Amino acid sequence: MPNIAFISPKGGAGKTTAALALALGLADQGARVALIDSDPNKPLVRWASLPGRPQAISVHAAPTVQDIRDAAQEARRREPDWIIVDTEGSVRGAMVFAALRFDLVVTPLTGSQMDAIEAIKASELVASFGKRAGNNLLHRCLLSRVPAALKPRSLGAVVAQLREREIEILPAALIEKEAFRALFEVGGGLDALEAHGVGGVAAARRNIQAYVAAVQDLVAPPEALRRAC
Repeated sequence: MPNIAFISPKGGAGKTTAALALALGLADQGARVALIDSDPNKPLVRWASLPGRPQAISVHAAPTVQDIRDAAQEARRREPDWIIVDTEGSVRGAMVFAALRFDLVVTPLTGSQMDAIEAIKASELVASFGKRAGNNLLHRCLLSRVPAALKPRSLGAVVAQLREREIEILPAALIEKEAFRALFEVGGGLDALEAHGVGGVAAARRNIQAYVAAVQDLVAPPEALRRAC
């Protein structure tokens, strides 16, 4: 049962969208997914309150670090195949490492210089917590809100800056899509968006499939990969 954490020292990088997109993609493959919402603003709890939440996905609120262990215990009672934790967009979000052990930590970032600086901070935090725990935490950055057509020059500069620091990036980025924004307005998954006439759902689905495959290549247990095939 892989545990995945999404952290970023700043808000607005697409962390919650990335966590939900991963959960939806895994659920489409037949996996049971527990989402732990440790952002005090509770964006995933609000999403779950909207109509159409897939039955394979459960959402558990953990507004403080102290609540995360309880939320994880509650989540495990549902026997999930994956646990995904969304944290608040601040340095305090990294305190989640004191509550759970993770197989992969993901830091989403947009193509801005500010996000690149914060992603470097996140990488240093992950390395620091891993060293204290006596193991190397697997960390990847995820490019999010990438324009579908023209890639801005700033995006290439961000990628180069991360690579100079030997910070690895997931090979699949999350493209800027109306469908991803609409998830938090309509609720449910991509099928629900299609029913509401939201555009670009097919492209969003392909994007999620590539993103899920990139994560599975890193952490999925063999039986999960066989089930996905």
